Amino acid sequence: MMTRSDYQDHADSYGGLCLACGDLPPSGIEPDAEGYECEACGEPAVCGIEQALLLGRLGISDDKDES
Repeated sequence: MMTRSDYQDHADSYGGLCLACGDLPPSGIEPDAEGYECEACGEPAVCGIEQALLLGRLGISDDKDES
């Protein structure tokens, strides 16, 4: 789960999400990527942050909900 503004910041920097360990690589991941190797856990489970959202693996909350 992340806020809308955190999601937008992560998307703007081409961030990703590891579906295995939850790591959030900060940059260098194409929006529709799947199967990139995770630097944290070594699994080929990193996808683009937009792809994670489309796959239902990421939740977005309003910014005010996280304050």
